[in-house]
Amino acid sequence: MMNLVQTTLPNGIRIVMEPVPTVPSVALCFWVKSGSRYEQPHQHGMAHFLEHMLFKGTTNRTAMQIAQEIEGRGGVLNASTGKELTCYYARVLSEHLPIAVEVLSDLLLNAKLDPDELEREKGVVLEEMRMIEDTPDELLHDLFAEVHWGNHPLGRRIIGSPETVRAFTREGLIEFITTHYRPENLVVSAAGHFEPDSLVKEVERWLGSWRSPVSGAAGTIAIESHPAPPRKVQPKWHQQLFPREVEQVHFCIGVDGVSFLDERRYALAVLNSLLGGSMFSRLWQEIREKRGLVYDIGSYSMPMSDGGLFVIYGGTAPEHFEQVVSLVLAELDRLCDEPPSEEETRNARNQLKGTRLLALESMQTRAELIGSEVLMRGAVVPMEEIIARIEAVQPEDLRALAAELFEPDRRTLVAITPPMEIG
Repeated sequence: MMNLVQTTLPNGIRIVMEPVPTVPSVALCFWVKSGSRYEQPHQHGMAHFLEHMLFKGTTNRTAMQIAQEIEGRGGVLNASTGKELTCYYARVLSEHLPIAVEVLSDLLLNAKLDPDELEREKGVVLEEMRMIEDTPDELLHDLFAEVHWGNHPLGRRIIGSPETVRAFTREGLIEFITTHYRPENLVVSAAGHFEPDSLVKEVERWLGSWRSPVSGAAGTIAIESHPAPPRKVQPKWHQQLFPREVEQVHFCIGVDGVSFLDERRYALAVLNSLLGGSMFSRLWQEIREKRGLVYDIGSYSMPMSDGGLFVIYGGTAPEHFEQVVSLVLAELDRLCDEPPSEEETRNARNQLKGTRLLALESMQTRAELIGSEVLMRGAVVPMEEIIARIEAVQPEDLRALAAELFEPDRRTLVAITPPMEIG
């Protein structure tokens, strides 16, 4: 089902490729092991800010030229920063793959980091922060991580704080690049219509001479050790409300989840589908369809390298908030006490399998999947194996996992509420 080709350059850059000759395009991703969890307190938000700055010009191209090289050929160029990874990507027609490799390589190796552009971009990021503050269903998830994980690096917002962003300097960005942007921290992934040998040659052409600074050399920074795994801050049921000028109560109820490396991630994915990850899920049917108390309610699992989150989210009128929370907690308790039926489990497995397989119709999804898997896990789990692991999940597996993860003392409730008393 997945025809993967992998190689590693002498400098440590890993390349993972999936040729798909039936499409006219290629999705190319440059994955860097650089995210908000690796930042020091004074660097809070720097991984995200640096992602912005790399598009502001290199020693070879202006910001306009960077955009024109890809978008002027009908392609897409963008990036995203997470808590553990940063991805720079381009989607282009097959004939434009060489220029896509060149442009992404130029961003990584030759960023100009112009001081004037740096100051302007601070304003852009501060506006992005204000936009998030005005979007309660987006702000909510940042607040939940902050409350649940406290001062742990994974609890901090990816975007940073106004105080840290205003204090960023060119020298600080260079230090961050030196520490984290290294060939051994890079995975190049591609899916679509291309010849693997040709792509490898292009990556070697532009990145083959890239070397990490010699350890201990003047001006280099030692790579920080991996921060300790996250754990819930409060050792008991904890809730925190944030008054805002909103019409609804926007809430999250969550617990610590499992990591990318935990074999229980397949069971948790099925559990997510059954509980809140689909329109036939228990929460959707019980709270929206049967009672009409919400417009949107759902759940998601967010695995990371050594931990994760499982979160239920929704929005409801203030007068219904306590009832909705009680209904959610009742569903969690029911899953802890008794396994779901064979039919319900089978439907959840089928929904998850279908979602996974349908997503592979996108070359972008394929490239993101294989690249992130190699960087986070060291190898790609074949889709056939993923499907087999999903198929193997049984009702008792779901009950046992729920009983462990959803224990009442592990739960945290965070809500953005109108400035009035709830209840």
